Amino acid sequence: MVIAYAACAQSGVWIFRDETDSNPGSALYDCVVTNSSRQMMCYSDFSFPRDTPPFIPGKALLKYYQHRYRVEKTEDFAKTGQWRVTVLHEGEETVHVFDAIMPCTGFFSIINYPMYPGQDEFKGTVFHSNEYRGNEHMAGKNVVVVGGSHSAGDISVDASLTAKQVYLSMRKGTWVITRSGPGGWPGDLYMNRRINFLLPEWYRRNAMKKDLLSKINVDNLGLRCDRELFCSEVMVNDLIQSSIFCGKVKTKTGIDHFTKTGIVFTDGTEVDADVVIFATGYKLRAPYLDTSIVQEELKDLELYKYVFPPRLEHATCACIGFMMTIGATVPLSSYSPDGQCSNNYCSIGWIEAVGESWVGVDGRIPPIPYQDSLAAQIGALPSFKRYLFTDPALAFRILFGPALPCSYRLVGPHPWKGARSAIMGVWDIYSNATRTRDVGKPKPNYWPLPLQVAVLLALVALLIFAT
Repeated sequence: MVIAYAACAQSGVWIFRDETDSNPGSALYDCVVTNSSRQMMCYSDFSFPRDTPPFIPGKALLKYYQHRYRVEKTEDFAKTGQWRVTVLHEGEETVHVFDAIMPCTGFFSIINYPMYPGQDEFKGTVFHSNEYRGNEHMAGKNVVVVGGSHSAGDISVDASLTAKQVYLSMRKGTWVITRSGPGGWPGDLYMNRRINFLLPEWYRRNAMKKDLLSKINVDNLGLRCDRELFCSEVMVNDLIQSSIFCGKVKTKTGIDHFTKTGIVFTDGTEVDADVVIFATGYKLRAPYLDTSIVQEELKDLELYKYVFPPRLEHATCACIGFMMTIGATVPLSSYSPDGQCSNNYCSIGWIEAVGESWVGVDGRIPPIPYQDSLAAQIGALPSFKRYLFTDPALAFRILFGPALPCSYRLVGPHPWKGARSAIMGVWDIYSNATRTRDVGKPKPNYWPLPLQVAVLLALVALLIFAT
């Protein structure tokens, strides 16, 4: 028998609540849009509807996905491997014992709420970004947004549409990534390719830095990060640059202290403030699990394959979603249960080795090597060699094309008949969702190839005879 306990009736991370209680966990705001494109974040065997836009509004994503408990080992866990789950429902506690558990809440449960000197005396409003819903209450006010990641950028831009002035306060700066990539296609279709992860990390980092800096002048905008890319805050945002250009958002250093009417920053500047919003993320904790099972810091996290606690006497606990990754988490989390574990296989040695080779300074893991390692373990890894002679078009898409979640359903224990067509038709899937007006076939804006060759030969000949 399988029993599921949920803190709410719908998908927790992507739920929109009008009410804002003291600590409801993560919650959506009106303007939220996914940072990863649709085919890079869907389930491996369940694509989005064809008319879904490349980047999905949060409320629309909730339609796709559609804590009052405590988990402890039983007294005889060493012998039975069983767990005691205490559930609080409508004021009544009930206790159940299970042979195995799968905590699937991830980290987004307890807000990270900083305190600064003078904050208690501040006469304005202070709240965490998980209580932000829209910009209606920001009208005509001076707003300070604290943070350097996705929510900080989203809220700064959204609040600036009605606020008198928005200040974005960052201690270390941030790397801004736009959703659009080469040729106007979603950028993650180019970043998340297996061929890229065969290249040295320093090469990938420098190539991406060059691309990012060609789009945004981080010095002029006050955004420059003092840490390397992949080891620091990242902000996926298409509008922060224009908001700063227009003066609606101004970047500032970290907060030094509050005054009764405003904020003093670490560079000594002071601004009046009516509202301060902490977009400072969440503590990496699962409050219903003991810290010996899921630790409180990413650097201390001990989960084999980011799923199984290796120090337990029995492999009867699989933690789903307890990871931070570069890109979409959903495909990684949905594939995690397919991994295998035994007392001998779940080793601390694997965790230490991965800590040196995979994980960045900020604890994020690269999605493709991680998913490939899980897939290889159960025989579901898509192989370039396997299809090179039987289906070369598919083989080249596997290696050089976007590493889509459905590529792990080509072979293995849970194949999906639609996997190949989804891989081969990925570009049409994206364009069909946005091409809602017939524009005909674009006319070539370049010379025909034979003419280009003729001109090139003429120039070469001219150079030879001229010398």
